[in-house]
Amino acid sequence: WQKDGLFVWWAILFGVLWLYLGFTLAERPTGEEESDLLLPLPDELREQWEQEREAHRQLRYQYQELVGAHRQQMARHQLDRARLQILHTALATREPGDLARQILPILRDVTGAPEGALWLFDEYTLSLRLAHATTRQDMPSSIVLSSSTQVARLSPPDAAERVHNAVQLPGENMLTFVLHDEKGLVGTVALFGWQDMNDEALVRERLQQLRDTMCLAIRTAHYLHTLQQENRTLNALYEIGRLSAVSSSIEDAAKKFTSVVAELLSAPFVTLYLRNRDTGTFQVAASVGEPIRLLEEHPFEANEGLAGWIAHRAQPLYLPYTSSEPRLIGYASRRIFASLIGAPLMVRGQAEGVLLAAHTTPGYFREYHMEQLVSTANHFAQVIEVSRLTRSVGLLALTDGLTGLFNRRYMDIRLEEEISRSQRHHRRFSLILADIDHFKQINDTWGHATGDLVLQEVSRLLVENLRETELVFRYGGEEFLVVLPEAALAQATSAAQRLREAIERHPFQTVDGSTTLHVTFSAGVAEYPIHGVDKSTLLAAADQALYLAKQRGRNRVELLPPAA
Repeated sequence: WQKDGLFVWWAILFGVLWLYLGFTLAERPTGEEESDLLLPLPDELREQWEQEREAHRQLRYQYQELVGAHRQQMARHQLDRARLQILHTALATREPGDLARQILPILRDVTGAPEGALWLFDEYTLSLRLAHATTRQDMPSSIVLSSSTQVARLSPPDAAERVHNAVQLPGENMLTFVLHDEKGLVGTVALFGWQDMNDEALVRERLQQLRDTMCLAIRTAHYLHTLQQENRTLNALYEIGRLSAVSSSIEDAAKKFTSVVAELLSAPFVTLYLRNRDTGTFQVAASVGEPIRLLEEHPFEANEGLAGWIAHRAQPLYLPYTSSEPRLIGYASRRIFASLIGAPLMVRGQAEGVLLAAHTTPGYFREYHMEQLVSTANHFAQVIEVSRLTRSVGLLALTDGLTGLFNRRYMDIRLEEEISRSQRHHRRFSLILADIDHFKQINDTWGHATGDLVLQEVSRLLVENLRETELVFRYGGEEFLVVLPEAALAQATSAAQRLREAIERHPFQTVDGSTTLHVTFSAGVAEYPIHGVDKSTLLAAADQALYLAKQRGRNRVELLPPAA
């Protein structure tokens, strides 16, 4: 029992000790009270320990601040790098669609979005175009916003709502962000693919910080692309203007013309139909690639099929997606001609032809393609007119016998047609009315033979210093008229100065070659429609400007202020 009793006492003692330790640990204070449980320390050591602990707290707080500042700096650095990438891409890219495709990965990297799409605003169709800037193939290629011309002023929430309605992603988180600036709508971004999007506010904040840069980059790309296309268009118009001089027939000119248009538009299919004056039907005159045939029979009459509609209405046709045209449902050819544009060739108010261009890629043609097609069609219509006039009336009936320039009669016809064409297509053109200074004195001093020689030399210089599409007429006596299609007042004034300088530099000779004459001329410039909308008003404005140049000392170019 003694052994057993000793064991019991030891068990009781161990149990009491266990309860004491458990109670002590359960009631042990934390934090600053912990110091009370420490072994007694001298005051000096205790104060030093407290200081060290406070310094540790400060260091930990500063470390947390540095970590936060570092994260903010990294975020700013990422945004700055994204801005530089976007701007650099804009300067290196001439096609806005290509820019959109390169911007999208940058946005996904900045926002952490797994997938996305970027639509650009198309002013010609009043819609948003995808331009293949997407990670998904089921995105709508075009989102029509409104039939109103005020669509560019859509509020960002309205535009975002229309994109939401057009993009169906059931069960997926999607964020839309509208790109807009002071000029209006630029495009719309859609980001999606998140499993759980908890930082929508942060994503929108980053997109907001990049918005101005993206808008600037896209508009810069549009501007550079427009300049490039205008330069290509001018080169094409120059080539078209030469066709009447270098082609042996209208048929020969038509073949060269379709080749120029195909190269300008980078289109695999270009077809030119010309009207047969005997039957009134339209027939293929020339074609690059397979002739474009949609609905109409061949030959076809005006108002038959899509090409006939263009001829009958005398209006361009813009079908970037032929699949959306109800009249083409069921036609296999719409798969080949997936994108189509067309324009009439108007001569004296009559459709003398139809120009069509097609591409196998849906949505290929843009608004600038349409403008290029209309411009080339208008210029080739002039080639047709000149060729037919030359063949039917004879060039001698339209030219001045002394100078070889077009005469006053053809000037009246051509000027009326230019006014009619400009009214129909809402375009402008300019006139230069020029007069040789002191021409009577040349005749009186050196004789009419020398005067005739001066007229011939001036005529030659005028033709050599103008484009093929710019026409020179002998207005009468020593006066000349220049018609500059689609030229603004500033361009016409610059052309007049160029002509004036060319004549002033040229060494004119008397008929016997014994004397060199210094000849100058004065010019007045007028523009349709700011100086007038009819032939007589325009000529009167140019004549008044010419009179002003004479009054101010001759050998100069003048223009009047716009008509009230």
